[in-house]
Amino acid sequence: MFNRGRGRGASLDQHATNVERILSSIGVNPQQARMSTRDGYGWAFQHGSAMIEVYITQQAQREYFQVVAPLIHLPLNNLLPLYRRLLELNLSLTNASLGIYQDVVYIFNERPLAGLDANEADFIISQIAGYADDLDNQLVNEFGGRLYTQA
Repeated sequence: MFNRGRGRGASLDQHATNVERILSSIGVNPQQARMSTRDGYGWAFQHGSAMIEVYITQQAQREYFQVVAPLIHLPLNNLLPLYRRLLELNLSLTNASLGIYQDVVYIFNERPLAGLDANEADFIISQIAGYADDLDNQLVNEFGGRLYTQA
């Protein structure tokens, strides 16, 4: 299924195969969702109003599983209340964190690949996708800005 080029190991290939099975099971075409990455594998797909990105990567001799969803572009106003809300949400989220990079709010989960099985990967993908689809609209309605998926 995968070509182990560019220094990718068997572990990355095996986990990538699991991710593609998971994506197929939730109605995502893994071949269409594939993204080109420098250090492993990546997929991007739409879930409701949110864009979900899944990565299997190797960085500095360590392998990681990452599920990331850009939620919203920061609004021009109300930043302090938004930051406070994001910190409050961080306390209530399970197995996920909120962060900001440049002008975008993200929700994400990152963990080492060691010990990751297909059931846990499926849970993490589903959980981040569910959180993202709920939170993106909620944050825009509460604080302004615009959905990441809107041009």
